[in-house]
Order: sequence, then structure tokens, then C-alpha cells
Amino acid sequence: MKILILASMGESLTGGGTYQANVLRELAKRHTVKVYESDADLNEEWDIAHCLNLKHLSPDVAQELRCPLVVDSHDYYWVRYYHFFCLDFPVRFLLQQYRKIRYRRLFKHIDGIILHGQYVYDLYDHPHKYLNFYYGLDYSEIESRPWEEKENLILFVGGDYFRKGIHRLLRALPLVLKKVPDARLMVIGNDYGYVKAFARFLARGLPVEFVYGMPRTELYKTYGKAKAFVMPSEIEAIPLVSSEATMAGVPPILSDTGGNPEIVLDGKTGFIVPLDDYDLLAERIVQCLTNRGLSERLVAQGREFLGQFTTDRMIGRLEEIYEAVISDH
Repeated sequence: MKILILASMGESLTGGGTYQANVLRELAKRHTVKVYESDADLNEEWDIAHCLNLKHLSPDVAQELRCPLVVDSHDYYWVRYYHFFCLDFPVRFLLQQYRKIRYRRLFKHIDGIILHGQYVYDLYDHPHKYLNFYYGLDYSEIESRPWEEKENLILFVGGDYFRKGIHRLLRALPLVLKKVPDARLMVIGNDYGYVKAFARFLARGLPVEFVYGMPRTELYKTYGKAKAFVMPSEIEAIPLVSSEATMAGVPPILSDTGGNPEIVLDGKTGFIVPLDDYDLLAERIVQCLTNRGLSERLVAQGREFLGQFTTDRMIGRLEEIYEAVISDH
């Protein structure tokens, strides 16, 4: 199959960037794949075009394509507005309204939209939507460490700090420190300058380190140093970083929002905590920092659960979607 890929340039630390890297690598093993560079690519004959993230789809390119087009969408929280604490919520609301209009216009040029996880799938309104839960992560570069070599380190990974609940984690951290005095938090990810400044203000007096840039290979080494991965998001789709943490031997603790319960099974492969229960959030973090048997059990069961999400299944499902879209076009 000849496939034209529409993708963003440059490396993204997590989420859609990880998915993009994996899809490009694996599709190229089976098909003729070309990443769109200029309008000259549109003059070639393609069986199908695949945009790996809806927010990167150009209306002009979508209109000029002469082949079927499928699109992944990862940012459903813009399609449906969710209000939560953040400094720029008026801007987010206006941007959501703009994107809602823009996406509706793009939808008529999209022959199939790919959604990851049942929660996201149910939110979208498109006549040709396809469920593909299988991210097919490549865990080969992720480094794990035995318990005795780990630190009492809590990891928070990702940008968009306040959507991912950094303020909630910072509120729970003093409760953790009462029981584990040498615990510390590392925040890995970038955000706007004013957001970083406010996050640092909220973290004042607490053992928190902010790392604003880290290559994925270095991140994969850092996971293994920690004993807990925490991301109490206000809203979330399917957080790939929680799976990466599990494969590095770190149990994830997520909020009970969005698709989180689909990827972490509470008490079996990690913990799911109600958004406003700071006491329980702190308790779960302390358990992961101090209870080796529990931690290792959660990780082992998590790795078994994640074993179903292979690259072969991911590409196999994509090929099924391609064939369905091409036959209906």
C-alpha cells in the first residue's frame, strides 16, 4: 500500500509524539510510506493519506488530496469544553470554540477518524469513526531498576501542567512528606512561561525539581529511578506515559477521569483516585514509596495487561481501517 503521512515535524516528548514515532517506524516495515513535505507530494498517486493528529491537518491539504483521508484525533478535550482551574481558561474556552468550528469544516474532507479508547470514541460525532485502542508502544529502550536501587522519587511527566493536575499533586505532597520525609517530586515537561512560574510558586518550600526539556531516551532512563508515577489529570484520553512508567517498573496513580480507568485498573495495575480526595492520593503515593511487595505486584500485573497492546495489533488494526475506508471511498 502507498501511504502519504501528514505529521508534525520535530520530536514530542509524550502522547501524540510517541504515537507518531511508532506508527511511522512500523508502517514503513510493511508499506511504501512518505511523510508529506510539499504540495508536490499531492500530485503523486496514493492509496490513502493518514494524518496522525487532527490539530495538524491543514484545510488546504485536506481539500487538495485526491485519495481517501484518515485522521487520528487525540485532543478531544478541545472538541468538548471542560472547565478546570488554570490561568488561561478564557483563552482555552475561546480556542475550543474556534477548534470546534474548524474541525466541523474539516470533517467533510475526512473519510475516517481514528479514536483511541472507548471514552474518546463515545464523545466524537462523525459518520465514519473507528476505534483503535492499540497504541503498540515500543518499550525496548525503557530501563527498569530493582527496588533497592530506586529513590523515593515521584514522577509527573507531561506539559499542560494544570490540565494534568499538578496543583492537585502539589497539594497532596505535604501529606506524603509527613510519612516519607525524604520523598521528592520531579516534574518533567514544558509549558508556557507564566504557567511554569505559577507552578513554581505553588511548589515553593516543597522538594520539587522542574525539568523543562528531556530527550525521550533520557526520560526512559529516568522512569526507572522512581517509585511512583502520578498524574491526577482534570481530563485525559489514554495517557501513554502511565504505560511507559509501568514498563519501567513504576506503578501509576491516575485520577478517575476520561479514559484513565481503561488503561489503569484500580488496585490491580495501579491506582485510580477521585479528583478531590487528596488524602487518598497521598496514601496511594506513600504505599507505592514504601510497600515493595505491593509495588512489584502492581507492576507485574500492569505489564501483563499492557502486553496485549503490541505494535503488530496496532498496525493490523490500522490496516483494517485503511481497507474499510478505501472500499467505502
